[in-house]
Amino acid sequence: MSFLGSLRQKTPFFDKIAESFTPAISRDEKFKYEYRLPAEENIIDDTNADISFVGAYSKIMAMSRSKTEINQKSPVSYVYSGRLYLTPHFLVFRDAFDQYSCVLVMNLSTIKRVERSPSESHSFALNITLYSGSKISIQFIGLRYRSEQFSHQLKLNLKNNIETAKNLPQFLSTCYSEFIITKNILHQKDLIPPRAGLGQQFKYPGRAELDKEKAKLRLWFEYFKENGQNMAIVKNHMFQKLIRVGLPNRIRGEIWELCSGSIYLRHANSGEYQKILRDNEGKTSQAIDEIEKDLKRSLPEYRAYQSEEGIGRLRNVLTAYSWKNPDVGYCQAMNIVVAGLLIFMTEEQAFWCLTKLCDIYVPGYYSKTMYGTLLDQKVFEAFVEDRLPILWKHIVQNDIQLSVISLPWFLSLFFTSMPLEYAFRIMDIFFLNGAKTLFQVALAVLKVNADDLSSAEEDGTFIAVLKNYFQTLGDSAYPESDDTNRRQITKFQELLVTAFKEFSIISEGMIIQERNKHQKGILQNIETFVKRTQMRQMPKTFNLTDEDLSNIYDIYYQSIETHKISMGTGSSSMSFDVFIQLLSKFCDWCKPSESDENPAFRKQKTDFLKKLFRKWDSNHLGELTLNDVVTGIDNLKSTDLLQLINYFFSLYDTDNDGELHREEVLQVSEGLLFLTEPWKTGRYIDLLTKQSIEDDIAEKLAREKFNEENTTDEIDLPSDVQVDEEKCKIEQSERYLKAASSFLQRSFEYAKSFELAEEIDLINFSDDELDGEAKKKKFNTLKANVALDPTRPKLLDLATFRMIILADETYELFFASTWGSSIHTDQPIENVMKNRPLRSMFDGIIADGRRVAEQVRRRVDSVTTRGSITSVESAGAHTINSGSVLTSSYGSSKEDRFDDLDDFSHEHQEEHEDLLGSSWVEMEMENEGPNSPDRHNLKTVPTRDLDSQGDLIEFEA
Repeated sequence: MSFLGSLRQKTPFFDKIAESFTPAISRDEKFKYEYRLPAEENIIDDTNADISFVGAYSKIMAMSRSKTEINQKSPVSYVYSGRLYLTPHFLVFRDAFDQYSCVLVMNLSTIKRVERSPSESHSFALNITLYSGSKISIQFIGLRYRSEQFSHQLKLNLKNNIETAKNLPQFLSTCYSEFIITKNILHQKDLIPPRAGLGQQFKYPGRAELDKEKAKLRLWFEYFKENGQNMAIVKNHMFQKLIRVGLPNRIRGEIWELCSGSIYLRHANSGEYQKILRDNEGKTSQAIDEIEKDLKRSLPEYRAYQSEEGIGRLRNVLTAYSWKNPDVGYCQAMNIVVAGLLIFMTEEQAFWCLTKLCDIYVPGYYSKTMYGTLLDQKVFEAFVEDRLPILWKHIVQNDIQLSVISLPWFLSLFFTSMPLEYAFRIMDIFFLNGAKTLFQVALAVLKVNADDLSSAEEDGTFIAVLKNYFQTLGDSAYPESDDTNRRQITKFQELLVTAFKEFSIISEGMIIQERNKHQKGILQNIETFVKRTQMRQMPKTFNLTDEDLSNIYDIYYQSIETHKISMGTGSSSMSFDVFIQLLSKFCDWCKPSESDENPAFRKQKTDFLKKLFRKWDSNHLGELTLNDVVTGIDNLKSTDLLQLINYFFSLYDTDNDGELHREEVLQVSEGLLFLTEPWKTGRYIDLLTKQSIEDDIAEKLAREKFNEENTTDEIDLPSDVQVDEEKCKIEQSERYLKAASSFLQRSFEYAKSFELAEEIDLINFSDDELDGEAKKKKFNTLKANVALDPTRPKLLDLATFRMIILADETYELFFASTWGSSIHTDQPIENVMKNRPLRSMFDGIIADGRRVAEQVRRRVDSVTTRGSITSVESAGAHTINSGSVLTSSYGSSKEDRFDDLDDFSHEHQEEHEDLLGSSWVEMEMENEGPNSPDRHNLKTVPTRDLDSQGDLIEFEA
């Protein structure tokens, strides 16, 4: 045996070694990929068996039908040993010798009869008759019960496949192999050839006499007679040899279907292509607009695409696929490939073949980011460096961009690089052997032209050499040879020999291994490029930094798990459920908490987030884009107090009339309860609580420093100061509850009333339930409640809403800083999910002791001046007890704020009392304890209101 022959036999072993370095895939996935089966297929059972196949029109079958002499020697069918597999819709056999001598992929719909073979031995065998009359004998090897188990499962699958089998005759009428058998063997008259590709009408590229079209078609006719056809064909070494020498144009489309497995998809999904076109007729999309631009640029040299017939077919296939696979839609060069398929295929055949191409043969080539093509360019460069080191060194030294040159070869499958008749020969082998064909041919192109390319020192010359080579593929490769046979060898034949002999070592395993090596880097580069591009296209923001935008981008796409940025798959828009997940990652008020177990709170949360979602949905499509989210967050992060209040008001003002009705006011109150829940429950602290804690710490330290002998020394804060966390939580919770209650009361107190056109009984009382007195009593009770009085409708306008919010210190602080600071867009994505515990906040207050130290110094100085520790204690008690009420200027001390009180006269006080009502001061004092010092000294209780500019001011009561 020759060395090459020995090496060829060992090739499967080397493939297995290469596969051992690649990520493991499941047995079913590998099985489906190897035999190009539909995605829903899986191995139900498998067993060892011997199999023999006798074609319906083979010589063996013909002799068995004729009356031959007893002594005449008749042909004997071959028996192959191998493995038999059963899936829901297929029976698959492969031989154990080299896995190429006998491969049978048979659709169960083609089985007409299954019989148990009579045998005197204990062996178990089945005889299967196909629709065409072909016979298959299966001799099971192994335990009998396993054979019977396999047969029983086959029986069940055949029963489940009955409905699909009924459609088989109609499907076979579209296969050209069935037509030539019926016409030339059965001699049926008036047969109409099945509809084929555009070549049937506009002629096929090339010259039929030079390509020996009739001779090739005759060879395939003989092969079909012996080995079956279409859905039940045996593939052997002759099958592969016939493909390598070139397919006849009339059956090229069907063989492409058979090799790619798209014929199985077309059979299983009969009518789906036409249904997609009908259901989406008249619809428009971005993909359709792009398709229209490229239709007339699709193989314009072929006459069919200069007519409306060819353009119409191409439009239908590309449009149907864009609706079937919206993740891909339409991508560059897809029109070129489909145009090539349609020359030999019908629209439906090309549609399903394109599906197989995108999913199996060249995954990622036709995607929004073309990541598959970019990845394979890296793989190709790695092969050139390894197999053509001298040429690669020249390419690197002259900075020639090889990937730019080879990219069109892979993307268009050589359709735009060489004359079509030669590109179709490459496609014949491509559908048989897979993607490795592209690498082998591309390497052979460089190898054959290596001498000329080595003299090219720039990209332009490099491209010119290759372009000239492709245009002369039909010329003699050895025009000056004295050998006549050698002179007849064309450059294309030389290319094929070089590709599939010298580079036959390039295998699927090697390609996968190289793809895995470069995949991470390619995907990261694509993600970086896409992010940079989208960042430039983001809307202008006023409150978000570039770092914020970068973090929002990362969090946004991390939340949409179905969207793969680098692969361009999945919708990049965000649904409401994903929107909630997004906010929960960086908004304190949206993070999961124990309150979520409360149905009332869950309703408040859902209602508010739905309003926010609708507000951000600029296109009113029920989905958010990245720009929608960026704009929405930018509004929430606004540092303009009044602007943020106005924005919150607009969430509930759905009709944009600047007024809220009774139900909308109640919804506003519930929204505020939801937003402030983290602070109401004490999970976080706001600025008022922080200042109260600082004051409390400073007061304790001031007492200690005053009792020391030397009060002028530098004040050192201890690191072990204890804070009463529970007390802080309770005080803060009470303050937020009080704010919510005050908001609702003031809203209906200051809301304006309007008269109904006529008195309407808004509450229906049934006479059967209540008598007259009961009705009157219940109605009077409802009237007594301002919020529920049906005869006095209320409207809350924006100005009044702002006044009520600003009149409450807690809500004013919430809109001024608390809400914005609770949205952590400045944190990287890896840290944004981490909650900050309350204990760490307290520790942070103590650790940053400069402010506390300053307060301690001022208190010590104040106490020293007064000369009485009693006054210190009194001042301290007053500050601690009333601190949460007195604070309105967040950056200054209380002593500084009281200095301004003398500037306001009694007249100003009356004006403010007229505006807010004298009852407010009384209401503030109702919650104070009976022994509170402020209870006995009302002059120290400040009241707040708005001046003409809307800022808070203070005056003495």
